[in-house]
Formats: sequence, structure tokens, C-alpha cells
Amino acid sequence: MNQQSNIGLKQKIAQGEGQYLEFKEKPKNIEREMVAFANATGGTILIGVNDNCKIIGISLTNKLKSSIQDKARNCDPPIMVDIKYHLENVVEIQVEAGNNKPYRCREGFFLRVGPNCQKLNRNEIIQLILSEGNFHFDETINTDFVYEKDFDKQKFERFLKIAEIDSFTSYENLLLSLYIAKQIDETIKLSQAGVLFFAKTPQLFLKESHITCVRYEGTDRFNIIDREDISDDIVTMIEKTLIFIKRNIKKSYVITDTPQRQEIFEYPLVAVREAVINAFMHRDYYYDASRIYVHIFSNRMEIENPGGLYSGLKLEDLGKRSIRRNRMIADLLYRIKYVEQIGSGIIRMEKALALNNNPKMEISATNFFSIKFFPRINVDKKIQLTSRQNLLYQLFKEKENITKSESALLLNVSSDTALREIKVLIHKGLVIKKGTGKSTLYCLK
Repeated sequence: MNQQSNIGLKQKIAQGEGQYLEFKEKPKNIEREMVAFANATGGTILIGVNDNCKIIGISLTNKLKSSIQDKARNCDPPIMVDIKYHLENVVEIQVEAGNNKPYRCREGFFLRVGPNCQKLNRNEIIQLILSEGNFHFDETINTDFVYEKDFDKQKFERFLKIAEIDSFTSYENLLLSLYIAKQIDETIKLSQAGVLFFAKTPQLFLKESHITCVRYEGTDRFNIIDREDISDDIVTMIEKTLIFIKRNIKKSYVITDTPQRQEIFEYPLVAVREAVINAFMHRDYYYDASRIYVHIFSNRMEIENPGGLYSGLKLEDLGKRSIRRNRMIADLLYRIKYVEQIGSGIIRMEKALALNNNPKMEISATNFFSIKFFPRINVDKKIQLTSRQNLLYQLFKEKENITKSESALLLNVSSDTALREIKVLIHKGLVIKKGTGKSTLYCLK
């Protein structure tokens, strides 16, 4: 039963029509409402109530009951309904969410959207079918792919090496054994997943399968500092995206007791990598009107991909349940050790953010799935240095005293630049000045 089943009739009526409730004065076109509720999340039809929430009344005769049942049975597939009669002369029809979507009646396919019964067009019907998980885009065969000219052997060899798969037979047999290709009329045809991994130019076949990365000056999309549109196979796009991100986020160096510098990124790379991989793995490739985006602002990073949560998942399920929209893409990424198959990505991101002193990420899912990261909070009060300042500090560790000229020579910069960097270290309390004039020396504090 839907969430309103235990509420009294008058209370139901007082709430008015909505996602789960429809009023009808007469049983006209109720099959549309049945189909709409079955294609959505279920609902209740009250016959004998007008749009103004006023009870008009209707008698539940055997003829009316049979008519309602016939209309439900004549839907395709048939819809199970529960019919009740209230003393207030109101007939209540309860419709459960269907298990065999999409449902249709003689007038077509309908879906409950808020208080409305919306007729679906062709594309909306396709999306409804796909959202139920009965079809997987990445497992369908790309009929435009020509193996002899479009297959990239080097990409496949790279995959085999990383996946530690021995090429004991022909590439064609390996592709068939991995279930990423089929032999059709004596010709090898790759699946969509195979195209995304092993085509020379995947975007020739799947035009919106690339990613756009943008770095902005401020907190909005007005001034662009850096942009890169990345097109290639999935593995290459993941790696190039991470290079772009590393290039465009802040990095600091922390002084430790060892000679090696410790890099701390504004956003933990473990979490960023996981989010980027997930965007490629879970995006809706049927949705070909958009692509994956990475937006880097001064106060946040957003990674978004077409396609909301997969059928059967809710936001609160993330990190607890593993349901894959693209099973074959996930399997190929698993084979090259890019992902685990236990739904642990969200947990890894959360832990990485906590260890790096970043606030919790924000996740939203409508027609797009979006993850927002926020910069780390510098709560540790450790001294942060640029790469040049860190190098200079390491030189001070190795030598007892250094002059301005020596530091300039060792850093391969001008004397003025070297002096500016020395003054930064003095200001941070790491270095002290000894002497004056030409005999001035600098050493660790």
C-alpha cells in the first residue's frame, strides 16, 4: 500500500490531489489514472469526489465494480487493483507501483507527475523502460563499429597487461571470451563498452561520451581560467581529467622531520579519483544531450554526470548497496583495478575527506548525479610552503649557513628572488639572519 493508505477518507480528501491521490466525479478514463500510478510509485483513485474536494457521491454497483476490474485487466500488462467502498458513497481504487513497467492502456502510456496524469512521448517511454534496469546500454552492440579499421590494438594490449590477462589466443577470441564483442555474419562487433575502451576514436560512435573540465576564477561560471575538452577511451579520459584537476587545485607543502616534502592537496586525490571514475562508470550513456563535467571554483569542486540514481537506489543507500547501471564498464574497470565491486566508493571518499580535513561532500541526484567537494580546513596549523620555499628549507637542513648568493645559485633564481624566499622563511619562524652587509648569513632557527 502507498503511504496514504492508513489515513481516513476525509483526511485524504482534505489534502487534495497530489502525487498519490486522484479525484474523479465519475469513472471516466480511470484506466489512464491506473496506468499512470502503476508506472510511478502507486496511488489512490477516489471516485465520487470533485476537484474542489467535495464529495459528490457514487454507488458501487456490481456493474461498476466489474467495469473497474475489466479496465484494470485490459491494461497491458494487466494491473492489480484493490476496490473499497466507503459509507460516504465514495469508491476507492488503490493501485500499487507496477513490477512490469511500462504499463499502457488503449489511449497510450501515462505517468503520474505530481497531481497530473501525463501522457508519455516516445523518448519518455524509452527512458521509463531504461530506468527499470531491463536494458543495459553498455552491453548492446554498436553496429556502426568496423573492427578492421576502428579497433585500437594498443589500447587492448594495455588493458590485457594491466589486467594480467595472457594473450594466449587471438584478440578476436579474447574479446569474445570477455563478452565485450559478438560475431555477427563472420564479423566482430564490439559492445558499447568495448567501443568506449578499445575504439581508436570512441566519440565517432558515441558523440557525448567525453568530458569537459573547467577552472573558474571565482564562485560562479563567469571568468574561465582553464578549460579542457577531453575525448578518448575511458581510461585515458580518467587519467587526463585527474591531471587537469591536479593542475588547477591548490597544493601546499608541510614541514616534516624527514628530508622529503609532504604534499597536501586542497582536495584529497583519493576522493577526487573515485568521483571521476564513478562519473564514467555510472553515467547514463543513453542520455546523449550532455556529457560529464568537472567544475572547479574558488570555493568548491563539482563533478557531475548525466543520469540520476539508478532504479531501486536512494541517496541514503549510497555506500550501503551496490547497483550498477553499466555492468560491463564496471567489470572492465574492475579488471584493471580501478574500482572494487562492493559499492565502497562513497565510503572511501568520505574517509579521504575526513583525513584531509575537508568538509563533508554534498550529493544530489535529479536527471544528473552531482558530487560537490569543498576545500580542506587548515586546522592543523602546520607551516605551508611553496615548492621553491620547501626546496630552500631542505637546503638549510643540509648546510649550516647559507648566503643570499648561494641560495640564488642553488635555486637557479635571481638574488632578489632568493632574498624574498628567505624572508618568507624568516617570517614563518624557520630561519634566522646572522650578521649584516656582505657578511650576512642565514641558518635554521
